[in-house]
Amino acid sequence: MRNKHLNEKRMRDYFIEAVKEILKGEGIDSMSMRNIADEAGNSSSTLYNYHKDVSDVINESINKFAEECQEYVEEKTRNLPDGPDKLKAIIKSYVGCFLENPSIFNIFFLEKFNKIEKKKETAQLVVTLLEKLCQPQWRYLVDRDYISEQNAEKAISILRYQIPGLLLFYLKWNNPDNPKEFYSLIDNQLDKLIRFEVPARATQTFEEGVLKFIFDGTYPGNRFYYFIHYTREKQIVDSILKTGFKYIESFHNSAEQVIDDKLDFMYKHNIYKPYGNFIVVIGISRIIFDKYAELIRSRGVNIYIENVLCDTPPEFDDEAEEYRYTIPIQFVKGYVNYVTGETERNPNFNPEYDSPSFEKNINSY
Repeated sequence: MRNKHLNEKRMRDYFIEAVKEILKGEGIDSMSMRNIADEAGNSSSTLYNYHKDVSDVINESINKFAEECQEYVEEKTRNLPDGPDKLKAIIKSYVGCFLENPSIFNIFFLEKFNKIEKKKETAQLVVTLLEKLCQPQWRYLVDRDYISEQNAEKAISILRYQIPGLLLFYLKWNNPDNPKEFYSLIDNQLDKLIRFEVPARATQTFEEGVLKFIFDGTYPGNRFYYFIHYTREKQIVDSILKTGFKYIESFHNSAEQVIDDKLDFMYKHNIYKPYGNFIVVIGISRIIFDKYAELIRSRGVNIYIENVLCDTPPEFDDEAEEYRYTIPIQFVKGYVNYVTGETERNPNFNPEYDSPSFEKNINSY
């Protein structure tokens, strides 16, 4: 009995692959029981043992393609923590599935379903597939106040038509003309569309918690430089506390300097808060900072001061095609979640840390 089921599944898969091949060439309107069977290397009579007509074959194929897309996305995103980044990874993996299988994109979005009996059900499957894949993450984000229910529904509705449109321009018109630019376009569109919010209750937490956390009496702002970095994921801030703060090429592309002034801080906070609820705080002694800044100036070295204040050599990032630097954990004060008020201080925080590696970094230039 088990072998019979395996053989049946194998035969059905042959016919589904045949449908894919025909779609690549002639399209859905040219599809018949005969050419599906011929493409699969079987007779029409064998095909009729599994499917009553062309409509039945196509309908099963579309359902199979949807399952394959779901499996593809789950495989790519399974190990990611819940949150905004996973939502975007799901959308980009959905896009990637069609880039690898353009014939499936054709039958999903370009072919007319003239030969399908259950047109309405099939159309619903196709149109809502991305929404179904993203649904657990949308629920997670709404429940945790990353985004309101209303704005989530609006984003879902727009994505339903925007993503197929972007794929159409790329797959059919080669616009943009390479995958890297295409994925960059997807990232930009998602960042514009999916704007994460701060609940109204966050204001008091912000005023009472964040300022006190950064500018405490132990390390006052007149003796130390402070920088902030916003992120959405707890996993990321935990990693920063353990391994240091990593950035590409320029520290100031990832972190913003702040001073002990409420209005200045509120202004910068309102700019950067869409990037996440967690604020990572980095503190460096002015004496240490100014010492190496003066050494750089006196030796005429062309290097960012923050790139000197690293214990480990920079690593080349192949994707960004630039070097990745790491600020030591001693300069990471900790983090605060300005929405929940949660804070964590780094027990290894030492803003006066002066490593022998710092001067070696200058000498290496």
